[in-house]
Amino acid sequence: MRIGAIVFDPSSVIGGSDRSVVSLTGGWASIGGTPARRIQGIADLPNDVIWLTNLGYSAFLAAKLNMHANFRNEGWLRTAFEQIATEFGLGRNTGKAKETAEVLSLIAHRVVAYSCKELNIQVQSHARLNDDYATAMGLDRCRIPEMHYSTFETIAGHPNVSVIQSVSFGRGTASSMTLRCNRLAYARRMLSNKVPPDTGWELVKQKLTDADLERMEKPFLVRCRITNVKPIMAEALSWGSGSKLIREWLTDVEWRIVRQYADVELRAAMVCEQGYESLDSYAAMLPQGTVDELSYSLGLVAEQVWTALMNKQPRAGRITGYPARAAWLRAIDRMQMFDYAQRMQSRRGVTLISYGMGNVVVRVPEGGAKHILDMAVDVGLMPPMAGFIEARTGVAA
Repeated sequence: MRIGAIVFDPSSVIGGSDRSVVSLTGGWASIGGTPARRIQGIADLPNDVIWLTNLGYSAFLAAKLNMHANFRNEGWLRTAFEQIATEFGLGRNTGKAKETAEVLSLIAHRVVAYSCKELNIQVQSHARLNDDYATAMGLDRCRIPEMHYSTFETIAGHPNVSVIQSVSFGRGTASSMTLRCNRLAYARRMLSNKVPPDTGWELVKQKLTDADLERMEKPFLVRCRITNVKPIMAEALSWGSGSKLIREWLTDVEWRIVRQYADVELRAAMVCEQGYESLDSYAAMLPQGTVDELSYSLGLVAEQVWTALMNKQPRAGRITGYPARAAWLRAIDRMQMFDYAQRMQSRRGVTLISYGMGNVVVRVPEGGAKHILDMAVDVGLMPPMAGFIEARTGVAA
């Protein structure tokens, strides 16, 4: 299977006010890292190649590329096309579209080659590669009872925390930078946790105290009222920000963290009588080599594995839903990255934007790239290569 990448020219991607007009009349295309060539449209491309494009979801649909089985939008590898390019010091602002196409095609090719050869993944999906991983992993359908499902959906559908700032920033000349954990190391950490099954949940009839929950060895959810967040942590915690729905329920993971920084009034609780389940069988899918953490493409492979566990699964008929493990993995990830976020925020001159999915996004004021890089490395986060270029030249890549 051949994998390629296309960087369509910015002037060729024309979006109208209704996002319905897209003309793909120029760009660079590369297959498997080979020298990129200019194209005048998709008619110039061979049809036996899966093409990863730099088109966002709306532009991809407007161009009707979703009707072609061998085209993928920018989010196919889970990490967005532009973010991968930025991590290599490339991207739309560098003027290196040809090099970007070559690097992205090589990375995508290596990810798919490893996935197919080592993990027997069959690449079929239009949406994201981790959908194909989920299929190969044989994940069970969502079995959460209807009466409890909305509670889990609210938690599982909250991937990132958008930090609410006490001071609003205009656009100015500030940019943003995504700082992330090593992908393979983070996947190993995530899959070392245990998660609850979909069944066995019961609403607790008697009133529980904090002491009762502290002694609890089974998975639990608590419905609570959060007040009086410590001012020094209010911005970093930004409880519930980024969720499409009001967050009233906390997983046991979140409860143990949030109560350290706020008053948490317990109002109800659910306990899973079946206990926790191990994720060891999925952790065994991760690359096991001693130096594999140094491989960028294997990092993306690892990301497919653990994020596939959070995908929606069939629930009833054609309806899909999040399993309980998705809620727990989301919660674990948010709390893991909250720890990094609050450590970054404690450093002078660091302004948080968001965190979650193994990364922290911060604001970079003009001339402040080097300071951000120093702080990120100090707390154990990896800045993108574009950040080092900006720190050296003073110009955002």
